[in-house]
Amino acid sequence: MKTDRAKWTTALLLVPSLLVSASCSDGQAEDTSVVEPFRIALSVSPFTDSQINKGIAFEDGLGNRATTTRELQRLFMAHGANEIYVRIATDRYATGSDTDHSLELGITRAKLAAELGLPLNPEIALFKMYGDVAGQPLPDFSEYPEIDMPRRWQELTVDEMLPILKQYGALVAKELTATGAKINSWNIGNEVDFGTAGVAVRPAEGNMALYAPPDAIDPSIGKQDVVALLRMDAAQRNAWLERYLWPHQARLMAAVGEGIRSVVPDAKLSTHIAQGAIPEFAVAFYRAMREGGFEVGVAGFSLYPTSMDVPSSRIDAFLTTVKEMKKQLNLPSFLAEYAYPAKAIADGPYGEWSNNKDGQFELNEAGQAAALRYLTSEGIGSGLVGIRPWAPDFIDPSWRELSLFEARASAEEGISAVARPAIDSIFLGLADAGTEARSNK
Repeated sequence: MKTDRAKWTTALLLVPSLLVSASCSDGQAEDTSVVEPFRIALSVSPFTDSQINKGIAFEDGLGNRATTTRELQRLFMAHGANEIYVRIATDRYATGSDTDHSLELGITRAKLAAELGLPLNPEIALFKMYGDVAGQPLPDFSEYPEIDMPRRWQELTVDEMLPILKQYGALVAKELTATGAKINSWNIGNEVDFGTAGVAVRPAEGNMALYAPPDAIDPSIGKQDVVALLRMDAAQRNAWLERYLWPHQARLMAAVGEGIRSVVPDAKLSTHIAQGAIPEFAVAFYRAMREGGFEVGVAGFSLYPTSMDVPSSRIDAFLTTVKEMKKQLNLPSFLAEYAYPAKAIADGPYGEWSNNKDGQFELNEAGQAAALRYLTSEGIGSGLVGIRPWAPDFIDPSWRELSLFEARASAEEGISAVARPAIDSIFLGLADAGTEARSNK
């Protein structure tokens, strides 16, 4: 594994002009002047192990070749990566599926982070299998005999859920920190716009598995659904969420954070939502979390610019969100999920997206690279502190155009995945922003 790129990447990231000042999050204008490196969150993904097990080899054009998960993370490090990500659902043990989100895998990733000297960013997802903005199913703590469940989860009140979530947060924190891994941020939940831990509105059609209305908390929640909320006027939607859901949600997430901090007192907490291109929604959500007792140090978002046509440039709309988060709540922003296609997506689940180019960025490899470079260079001066390209290594037909690798096949070497130019875009965007970043430090 070549290391020249990693060496000069590290050197450049330590130049003050490319560092970000981490501001306080108490609503004051004060700057703590704690300087941290921009989070180039190029990381192995929930799909990496299944890709490796299929015999796929990853290459970057610099002579680096990866046939193991460890080697792939090293390849990412050669392009500036400075953290590892893992999603942890409430499964305790490996599931054997292609998308394992178990605590067991989380421990494996934590050990890898410790071995490579990288911080770990765990996402503590409060569902059994998977949940996102389209639906937030119930957690399942049946593999944690030390957690006492008085009744079925959907029959509990918020007050009864709180000690369980606190205990769960502490258990996960103990397991991860026991590996020696340094945790840079604890992300609680995945795209939690409309609920978490089963305390959520009804999912979109086709996402009803493991959902049960939280009637013991408020029957109004289970009578509302994701599609209806998305069709509401923005002010009406925010008002409904602020009245019926977000206050409960803030308490639940705060309980997980309290459990984590019982193990790691100075733990930095975060979460992320899907509607990063809607500034008014983003500010309303994070303000509600703060008022409800869940205080984050960084606001997380997802952004898939070609998922829809409104607004015309979702990248620029997200940059407005970043500015508004800093201006109104004094919170820095982290892009927890991002992908831009290198080609138009013709079919599969993402073929239903609008799949029109975002602003000036064409749907080709050059456009993919330019979009991420622009997002980085423009964002760092406005409060953006990091970007995670989502599933950069996933070359399955359903995601291949959104991946940072192109799949190639040969009779001699089988399937290989060759890095696209966008693998260097965050690094290059930081270099572009050097002068502006210094002036906004």
